Amino acid sequence: MDITNYIDLLLDTALKEDIRTGDITSEACIPEDAILTGRFIAKQAGILAGLPFLSLLFKKIDPRIEVQLLVSEGSYQKAGTVIAKVFGPARGIFSGERVALNLLQHASGVATLTNQYVRKVSGFDCSILDTRKTLPGLRALEKYAVTVGGGVNHRFGLDDRLIIKRNHLAFVGTTTPHPIREAVLRVKNHRPDLPIEIEIQDIDQLAEALDTEAETIMLCRMPPHEIKKCVHFIRKTDKKVFIESLGTITLETIQAYAETGVDGISLGSLTLSSHALDIAMRLASSE
Repeated sequence: MDITNYIDLLLDTALKEDIRTGDITSEACIPEDAILTGRFIAKQAGILAGLPFLSLLFKKIDPRIEVQLLVSEGSYQKAGTVIAKVFGPARGIFSGERVALNLLQHASGVATLTNQYVRKVSGFDCSILDTRKTLPGLRALEKYAVTVGGGVNHRFGLDDRLIIKRNHLAFVGTTTPHPIREAVLRVKNHRPDLPIEIEIQDIDQLAEALDTEAETIMLCRMPPHEIKKCVHFIRKTDKKVFIESLGTITLETIQAYAETGVDGISLGSLTLSSHALDIAMRLASSE
């Protein structure tokens, strides 16, 4: 998915939200012809994300503002590192400071947390996947940050993958004793071009799920010992499916889930529970 258009829209929305009719304090205090250099400094160690969007952001405010990136996107930087510089009209730099920091801090926080999970499962053939548990309007940025941190994007929206969840099965189950089979038949007839994923709650549903055209089976809220049984059961068959785990999984427990042999682990916490990385912008006179 090309997120450029989504980021462009996000920046327009953020600037409109913050600047509104004008940066009246800067207009009052800063001469129109004043030129400044701003330095973005990481005050906390972590994975940097969102740096490529800085130039686009400041160009929207004033095309004369120039941005120089001093570190690579996705790199780990220690506290105190100057990560970027911005040079140009002072009023524009002041006006864009908060939006720029909000973007960098949030994206870097998501990337840093994602990378912590990725490193926890290193050595296992297991991907760290995100979910749709994102802040409204920020999905493109957050999912981008997940990839910067080494994670893998799951579906972006409800139209790019057929995922049959327990609520779907509960509804379909009111009219048939075989809800998994019936639900797969319905979604396959509706959109035969898209992959199908089934969410199951226990091993008793596994045989029926495997007897369908599903390409992914999500083992939802099962403890590691049950997941391991399911993985063993699936591997004994000739069915080639992606095995995914989802549930209340933390940094302390994720290795136990990776050890079960699943292909991927979905984590809503990557985007819902990340903390903004502490980044500041310090202003200096023109260089």
